[in-house]
Amino acid sequence: MKGGFSMIDVTTERSVLAPRLPLSVLLVEDNSNDAELCLRALERPEFEIHLDIVKTPQDFRSRVRETCYDVILADYDLGSWTGLDALNVLREEGGDSPFILVTGALGEQRAVECIKSGISDYVLKDHLERLPVAMLRALEEKGQRAEQLCEERSLHVSEAKFRALAEAIPAAVFIEQGTRSCYVNHAAECITGYTREELLRMNFWQLLLPHSRDEVLQRAIRRFNGDDSPCRYEIEIMTKKKEVRHLDVTVGLFGLDGSLAALITAFDITHRHSEAARLGASAGH
Repeated sequence: MKGGFSMIDVTTERSVLAPRLPLSVLLVEDNSNDAELCLRALERPEFEIHLDIVKTPQDFRSRVRETCYDVILADYDLGSWTGLDALNVLREEGGDSPFILVTGALGEQRAVECIKSGISDYVLKDHLERLPVAMLRALEEKGQRAEQLCEERSLHVSEAKFRALAEAIPAAVFIEQGTRSCYVNHAAECITGYTREELLRMNFWQLLLPHSRDEVLQRAIRRFNGDDSPCRYEIEIMTKKKEVRHLDVTVGLFGLDGSLAALITAFDITHRHSEAARLGASAGH
């Protein structure tokens, strides 16, 4: 032992074809006999354990500050401090290693307290055969959390890119789920005359003139019945200033938070209709 630490490599005979899981483990234990029992419980052919042992708060803080361990094991009763004190030190140092108490009888109330504090699991010293299973389960749960966090970050990045694109294009963009709007862009404000806050309290259907509502409804019914009706068509809306605008609308459906949502993009073609009407009137004369 040097500087309060001991370092042990656990090795066992194994088949050369069997892969071994390398694990870096920190054991917080002030009883050398209990430390030896823990070590024996980890002598399994599927593990290749690198084990460091510490006793004091100072040594523990130094270790978790210098090294990111795969798993931390700690006794609850460490004399002048406890396993929960060790967990708090780990958090202070920004560590997120799975933390498992390896302890004597805890009692129901203390066990509940430990679980609420955020330990991954606890294993009683007279049932150390559970220790490898508890470690694997804690590692799996950490992996799942990391995967979920990665997915959430990717989703946020994708959402940020979508919003940047949607705010830059001239087409109005509406995302609707059920009877409410989830998102509208700046162009939607310009085309309709409503503010973003007002549009989010409405839905696209409320903007449509009655004959356009009928058309949209009939198209939806035909598509529901299997008819290959186009998802792009022209409709008319009433703006906040009571002006009629012609829109070239495309509707697409996608999944959002487990439910179906509609992505509506709309180009203002009012000027095109006005020009066509003017040309038609000129030709009539």
